[in-house]
Amino acid sequence: MIEQSLVLTQKQTLKLNTQMIQSLELMTLPLAELQARIDSELLENPTLHAQEANSSISYEEYVRGQVRRESESDGYSDSSAYGSDLSDSRQAWFEGALSDRITLKEYLMRQLGSTSCSDEVRQTAALIISDLDENGFYSADLDSLLSDKEKECKAEALALLHSFDPSGVCASDLRDSLVIQAENLGLEGEELQVFRRMVYEELDTLRLGKYDEAAKRLHTEKEDIEVLYKFLKTLTPYPASLFSSGYEHYIEPDLSIKIEDGKLTVRLNSSALPVLTIDSSYEEMAKELAGSRKPAEKETFRYLKKEIQDAESLIRQVDLRNTTLEKVAKVLAVKQKAFFLFGPGHLKPLTLRDVASEIGVHEATVSRITTSKYADTDWGIISLKSLFSSPVRTTGGNGDLSKEAVKEMVRKIIEDNSSGKPISDQKISDILKEKGISCARRTVNKYRKELDIDSSFERMR
Repeated sequence: MIEQSLVLTQKQTLKLNTQMIQSLELMTLPLAELQARIDSELLENPTLHAQEANSSISYEEYVRGQVRRESESDGYSDSSAYGSDLSDSRQAWFEGALSDRITLKEYLMRQLGSTSCSDEVRQTAALIISDLDENGFYSADLDSLLSDKEKECKAEALALLHSFDPSGVCASDLRDSLVIQAENLGLEGEELQVFRRMVYEELDTLRLGKYDEAAKRLHTEKEDIEVLYKFLKTLTPYPASLFSSGYEHYIEPDLSIKIEDGKLTVRLNSSALPVLTIDSSYEEMAKELAGSRKPAEKETFRYLKKEIQDAESLIRQVDLRNTTLEKVAKVLAVKQKAFFLFGPGHLKPLTLRDVASEIGVHEATVSRITTSKYADTDWGIISLKSLFSSPVRTTGGNGDLSKEAVKEMVRKIIEDNSSGKPISDQKISDILKEKGISCARRTVNKYRKELDIDSSFERMR
């Protein structure tokens, strides 16, 4: 006899929703793209209201914003004395912006040059970069370019390149690029599996709006497919397109980390973004229509309710992005204080995990919030990613030095050489060893190339 019984079990699952997608995406957006996203939302959502950051707002709007910020805090508890909102005009930031005409391959090679990896992986990654087409995709016959040893490093090299900016380059095709972008934005587990199948198998179906049909074949809910497809439409099919004819790369700093009145001060570039609020007239209208039974008014209420919710979600996510960015920057200011005071040669070893543990978030969050973000410093405009550096062992008892600090030492040794003839990589390695720094000749060679300094033979000519 077969007995039937009910068993109660608990299972944790992660359900991706629009708010989570928006949060992941806004975290990685550089300032210019965030500005464009906000402008787009302002055009589409009538309940969203924007006020210039340096303009006055009504007391009611101020109180509403304060209440919302306090009730929807992300839970960080640290409080730094590093300063208040930026009071300088936005023009001052534009004057500090960088402009650099650069090709995609040059941009990727620069990132590769500042990344810690084995020589074999670096060489393989460089070959993959050389094979990219105008869309940033590698060719089907890539393996024909690689030696047997390089083929062994191919997977590791691609994984490294997939972490580079712009997200989605060094893919095999458009679909592969979309999946890579999704992974970089934090999509994982079951949602990533469904997304991958959706991209490879159901794009044509979804373009026709047949969500039910796609959901049935993917064995998931229609609502999940709609959310994932909406997420997909925020991604860039051809992430290298901006570089196709020589990318004019303008950088507007997201924040400043400078010495002011003898103190190291962190300030967000708050003047670059408008103050976002909900239009009070639409809120009042929604309240008036809330109890109506008239079909037209009920439909209007549902529309306003959704638009207000979308606007509130955007405001929350922009606040979360800026709050997280500021907190990460404050930790960087403390951890790399010597760099901000004395310059690049004093950069210390620092990992994403070190910063993440300070503010109680996952290191992936620190990675996203520092991607394509820049700071205006007393030493110029720098990428936040450049403040993270792998350690180089020392034997002098002074602790490990960062890779960037050792590179600056290499530069200084070459510049201070007064022997009358160019100093060799081996000699530089010997000088560093005398200072208690273990740095092989080939490592010196790599650092010198990253510093764009010719070999001793070329310098002799």
